[in-house]
Amino acid sequence: MASRRNPGFALTEVLVAAALLGLGLLGQLALLGNALRTERAATNLATAATLAADLAERLRASSAAALAYAVDPESPPPAPAECVLATPVDAPTRAACDLDEWRHELATSLPGPAPEVSCAGVEGTGAVLCAITIRWGAQAADGGEYTLHVEV
Repeated sequence: MASRRNPGFALTEVLVAAALLGLGLLGQLALLGNALRTERAATNLATAATLAADLAERLRASSAAALAYAVDPESPPPAPAECVLATPVDAPTRAACDLDEWRHELATSLPGPAPEVSCAGVEGTGAVLCAITIRWGAQAADGGEYTLHVEV
């Protein structure tokens, strides 16, 4: 009587298939991690752009006090005395209140934000050019920078 071969899978074939499946799953996991990092970076960049545009609109609304909006990242922010929107205040106080509110929005929206606002008047034109720079994230993977130049 002739011996018949079992038509099933050999253990070697099962191990090779399991290894290939595991390799494919590891590749998918790496792609998922990369996609999540990219999505977080895009979200942070969009948030920084929105917040920079918000401050630019505040600058345009108080163009007479544009130079008061300068922010040095090395110095602590000055605390405004009292910020009540219904109460009329002078331009430097309004700038301090706007910056205080804007810094609070930055702190709650981006990881480790470091804002910098530099403004300079253009001689003979009365215009003021400002650069709003927002840096965030202490780690290179989470970090980024966005700069908006605006004329007020």
